[in-house]
Amino acid sequence: MSKTYSMAGWRIGFAVGNERLLSALARVKSYLDYGAYTPIQVAAAAALNGSDDCIKEMRAIYKKRRDVMVESFTQAGWKIPEPKASMFAWAPVPEKFRALGSLEFSKLLIEKADMAVAPGIGFGEHGDDFVRLALVENEQRIRQAARGLKRFFDGADDSLHNVIAGSASR
Repeated sequence: MSKTYSMAGWRIGFAVGNERLLSALARVKSYLDYGAYTPIQVAAAAALNGSDDCIKEMRAIYKKRRDVMVESFTQAGWKIPEPKASMFAWAPVPEKFRALGSLEFSKLLIEKADMAVAPGIGFGEHGDDFVRLALVENEQRIRQAARGLKRFFDGADDSLHNVIAGSASR
């Protein structure tokens, strides 16, 4: 419900699948939660039973944001693989910064580009060469992030010469 119907944080969803597995899930969940707040249940039911026009609208919004991010970040010097069906983009840490790992690269983006991403290491040991970018900002803010990113990349060799590989020593 959180992604499809913009109910993030409401902590409501449903499961469909194998009866035996769902029975086990229901047993485990019964020990963990006691049921969602009734107005949230009503809103979820209304969303599921209503028109799917809002889903089409959200898909179009996220597609446009994705396209703007891929294009503007590529122009800034960071090729972002185009996600096919997600509100997130998984991007490899640029080669110049790869030795730092995703956490240190993410910190640099906050400090030097005014941009927040999720370090891939937080998603498991195989994620450290990536960061996760959320398509939650509007197109103008995404372009603003790309401008900050370009400024950071353009000045990185001078300002981070002691940190990143391949930079000239000063």
